[in-house]
Amino acid sequence: MGIGLWYAFAVANNEIGKLFLGDAFRMRITCMQSIAWLIRAAGLVGGMVFGATQVAVATPPARPNILFCIADDWGWPHAGAYGDPVVKTPAFDRVAREGVLFENAFVTSPSCTPSRNSILTGQMHWRLGAGANLWSSLAPEHPVYPLLLEDTGYHVGHWRKAWGPGDWKRLGRSRHPAGEPVKKGFREFLAARPAGTPFCFWLGASDPHRPYEAGSGRKAGIDPAQVRVPADLP
Repeated sequence: MGIGLWYAFAVANNEIGKLFLGDAFRMRITCMQSIAWLIRAAGLVGGMVFGATQVAVATPPARPNILFCIADDWGWPHAGAYGDPVVKTPAFDRVAREGVLFENAFVTSPSCTPSRNSILTGQMHWRLGAGANLWSSLAPEHPVYPLLLEDTGYHVGHWRKAWGPGDWKRLGRSRHPAGEPVKKGFREFLAARPAGTPFCFWLGASDPHRPYEAGSGRKAGIDPAQVRVPADLP
């Protein structure tokens, strides 16, 4: 389970915008660099200029809204934003079109729980103790970016498969690492957001991670003969 995970990371000044999409093979920045950038952009690290005799605090930019999307078994480059002429992903393409598309990013483990722990903490998975394993947990001494953002005034939450699989409470953690769950998705989350509050939302999709069904591609309007597969496959 979870091999070949792919991720979309959207950050915007309005609703959705800057996009991060990748897996364990390609994209321009690493997951840890992405989390570091996120923390800086959200104001968790102050923008300060140090001089010989004084410290000047830079004017902080408007805090971005953050939409993080993760899909089990969604393989690169099967999205319109990456030039795939067969697989149609209009909503995803809009996020890319209205923001910035990252083309070279990496996760640290091709497995569900450790890769999510790595994303949430900005750490290599092997630094997370039990959290380096599938069906594990995440110790509370490892800070996670959604709750750090919440501490700065963000409205945070998640829908569907966020953290896991495993038991996030097992090692004493009292809050879900991806924030509070919502039952009806992104619209419900936005409706509960206080006016003027920036948000951080985690959408965990597992739609591509399903049993094989013969002919399902053609039923969806896809011509299998036009699908590009990795060159190392027969």
